[in-house]
Amino acid sequence: MIRPRRRPGAIGGAAILAAIVALLAPTLGRGATIRVPATPGALADAVARAADGDSLLLASGVHRGGAVIDRRLALRGEPGAVVDGERSGSVLRIMAAGTSVRDLTVRGSGPSPLTIDAGIYVQDAKNVRVEGLRFEDVLYGIAAERSDSLRIEDSELRGRATPTTGVRRGHEASEGNGVHLWYCRDVVVRRTRVTRFVDGIYLSFTFRALIEENLLWENARYGLHTMYNQENRLRRNRFTENVAGCALMFSNHLVLDGNDFVRNRGPRTYGLLLRDCSDGVFTQNRLAENTIALFMDGSNRNRIEENLIQDNGWGVLLFSSCDDNEFARNNFWNNDYPVALDMRRSNNRFDDGATGNYWSENAPYDLDGNGISDVPFSPVSAFAFLSKQFPDLAIFGKSPAVTALTMAERTIPALRPSDVVDRFPLVRPEPAAPSASAGRPPSAPAGRHRAAAVAGFGLVAMIGLAGFAGAFRAR
Repeated sequence: MIRPRRRPGAIGGAAILAAIVALLAPTLGRGATIRVPATPGALADAVARAADGDSLLLASGVHRGGAVIDRRLALRGEPGAVVDGERSGSVLRIMAAGTSVRDLTVRGSGPSPLTIDAGIYVQDAKNVRVEGLRFEDVLYGIAAERSDSLRIEDSELRGRATPTTGVRRGHEASEGNGVHLWYCRDVVVRRTRVTRFVDGIYLSFTFRALIEENLLWENARYGLHTMYNQENRLRRNRFTENVAGCALMFSNHLVLDGNDFVRNRGPRTYGLLLRDCSDGVFTQNRLAENTIALFMDGSNRNRIEENLIQDNGWGVLLFSSCDDNEFARNNFWNNDYPVALDMRRSNNRFDDGATGNYWSENAPYDLDGNGISDVPFSPVSAFAFLSKQFPDLAIFGKSPAVTALTMAERTIPALRPSDVVDRFPLVRPEPAAPSASAGRPPSAPAGRHRAAAVAGFGLVAMIGLAGFAGAFRAR
C-alpha cells in the first residue's frame, strides 16, 4: 500500500486543535470577572447580571449591602472594600453552593434576632467559603443553616455584646453569636478571632465540625457553646476572659486537644463545662486561672489525660450524675480545691490502673524510685466537700484550721469525705502536659504546703495551750 507523502514542517489539523486546547485549558470553565464600583446599587446590579461561575471584584470604598447571592459567585474585595448593610437585615445572603467571599469588611447588620440579621447568612448552600473577612457592628457574624462543608478561615468578627457584665436579664434576645450554625456537617472554622458576642461560636445539630486555632475572647456568655452535636473536634483554640470559656452540652464523641481555657472568671464561671457529654477524649489542654476549671454533669466514659489544671478555684467539679470517667497523667497544680464532689462514692477513676496524676498538694515519697508515690492520694478534702454544699465557706479555704484538718485527713483515712482516690499518684509533674504561660510553676509546692500545715498545727496547739492555761488559772 502506498501512503501519501507528508510535506516537511506540515502540521495536521488534529495537532493544531490539541495545541489550542492546551493553551485554553487553564481558562476553561472559568467565568468572567466583573469589577464593581463603589456606587449605590452597583453590587446588587452586578449580582443580578452575573452568570454562574463569575467573579465580582469590589472596588475600594463602601458598597450597599442587602444583596442575595443565588448563583455560584466569587466575591473578592480590593484593599479598602466595605459592604455596609446600613443596619437592615443581613448584609449578604448566600443561597448558592460553591460561593466564596474573600478580603472584605462586612458591617452594619440589622438588629432583629427573629430574622437572624447577620453579616453573612448562608442558607441551604454547600461548600461555601469565607476567608479573610472583617465583621464590624453585626448582630450575628456568620449564620448558617443546612449548609454542609462550610469553611470559615482567617477572619475577625466583632459584635455588639458587652463582655464585662455578661448577658443581662431580658437582653439576651437582642444580641447574637459570632459564628452561629444549625444543622450543618463537616464545617471548618480556623484561625478566626471572635469577640463581643453572646457566644463566640454556637453549634447546634452540627456534626463533624473542626474548630481549630481560633481566639475567642471577651464574649458575654460562652466562648464556644454546643447543643446536640456529634464527633466535633476542637484543636489549639484559646478561650479567655469570657464570662464562661466553653460549654459543651448534649454532645458526644468529642475530641479536645491542645486548647487553652484561661482566665474565665465570675460567680458561675467555668473554663470547660460538660453537660451530658459522653465518650469524649480531652488531652493536652491547659485550664488555668478559672473559677472552675472543669465542671461535669451527666457526662460518662470520657478520658481526661495529660492536661494542665493550674491556679483555679476548683480544679474538677464532678456531679454524682457522672460515671466511668477516667483522669490520668494530668497535672493538678496549685488549685484551691483540686477535686470537689457531691457524693461519697463514685465510679469515676483518677488513675488508669497503672498511672495516676500529679497533685501539687500531695507530699509523696517514692522508696522504689519508679516515679509513682508509694501511698495513694485522696484529692477530695473534707472542706472541699463541705464548701461545695455551702459556697460561702470558701472564704476560710486557706485558714490554718482548714490546713490542719487536711493534714488530719491524710493521717486518719476515716475522716476522708469520699472514697475517690488516686492509687498511683505521680511524684513529679507529667512532662507531656503543656506548661502555663505565666511561667514555670513553683519547684517545691509540697514543701510549701508542709510548712503551712506545720504552721497551722502550731497555731492550733498554741490556742489549745492558752485555753488550758486559762482554765488552770481560773481554778
